Amino acid sequence: MHLTRRFFLQSTGALSAYLGVAPLDLLAAGNLVVPVKRNRTLVVIFLRGGADGLNLVVPYGDESYSDLRRGIAIPEPQPESAGGGGAIDLDGYFALHPRLAALEPLFDRDLAVAAHAVGYAQNTRSHFEEQDVWETGVIGNTVNSDGWVNRHLATSEGHGHIRAVAIGDALPRIMYGKAPAYAVRGIEDLTVPTARPEDAAAVAAALEHAYCANPSEHRGAARDLLAQTAGATLEGVRRLREITKDPYQPRSQYPNTELARKLMQIARLIKADVGLEVAEIDYGGWDTHQNQGGVGGQFGNLTGQLGGALAAFAMDLEDQMDDVLVVTLTDFGRTAAENGTGGTDHGWANCMFVVGGAVQRASRAAASAGNERKVVTDWPGLAPDQLHEGRDLLHTTDFRDVLAELVRVHLGNANLEKVLPNHEVKPVGLIA
Repeated sequence: MHLTRRFFLQSTGALSAYLGVAPLDLLAAGNLVVPVKRNRTLVVIFLRGGADGLNLVVPYGDESYSDLRRGIAIPEPQPESAGGGGAIDLDGYFALHPRLAALEPLFDRDLAVAAHAVGYAQNTRSHFEEQDVWETGVIGNTVNSDGWVNRHLATSEGHGHIRAVAIGDALPRIMYGKAPAYAVRGIEDLTVPTARPEDAAAVAAALEHAYCANPSEHRGAARDLLAQTAGATLEGVRRLREITKDPYQPRSQYPNTELARKLMQIARLIKADVGLEVAEIDYGGWDTHQNQGGVGGQFGNLTGQLGGALAAFAMDLEDQMDDVLVVTLTDFGRTAAENGTGGTDHGWANCMFVVGGAVQRASRAAASAGNERKVVTDWPGLAPDQLHEGRDLLHTTDFRDVLAELVRVHLGNANLEKVLPNHEVKPVGLIA
């Protein structure tokens, strides 16, 4: 197998997606500005397809809710005297979907909070466009924009070789940009992809030679930057391989689902203390136009897997959850009313879940001020005259304000004008 530097410069497909670094972008990497907080990790779960937030965090106290969703409405909470059942009450107005019962202890311990009626004003209801917006944090033309996570990496300095990892087959848009990030199928599957297994060692050696041992093609600062960044990338791969030498023994029993397995991989990386700041997982299947179901069905199954995996992840990390924050993102909300095929169509505002120690710190501060909160929202209502364009939940919180708190408060990067450009940040108060 004949391998050359040209091979790597031109192969921006399998190898680049695998390592999570576009080789030609390495020359532009840098611009490190401020050190981030040590041992802080943000885990992003992207619910691909547009999850129905009105059935995840149920506004059963809004009298219009059940009228709009006669076939798929989640039954309101029942008192213990009636045998219980239905949605899981949070605050007398909002409730969790019953299949999220595994998250109830986290809400009770103030380790979880929901933000509701979150979105932004130019939603197009297009999967592709809205996923781009939520992943880049840029409104309008997102074609040439990198991801907001990558801008965080590029404008800050971390504390290890492995700052950002996506568990999946390709680097997601949220991590794409000039700063190194990794996309791996799993930390136990770190062979460089080749046509023949025996070529893997040759590819790895050629990669190191091509980027670190051929200075004739690069001079001065460009050569030094390329060697420095490529060296960090190779060291990151070596560290990932070291982690898998011993079998992993989680502190909790993870469900037998793909989402749970991916979260277990992230928990393993966090415990290995490799400097991981941001991890991303895609969790698809939420585009429920037909036969969505209420407590059961397609939506209920997805919801149950989400709750079970998150609860196991939090239990596995135990006290380390003080420095870990999990957030859910999704394309957009769904229509307030169910459609004629027992589903919901592309909508507007939505809910977000945030889980971790920073939530508890914010809850304690709110409690000391006499405020109890498990759902943070300026609820716009579901009456016909309160809906956006007569069909959707109106947004009252800009999603970029939530992202700003994750980046500034949790990770410690104050460069918000670079991470979330052209946006005037307003406080939300989800975390502290």
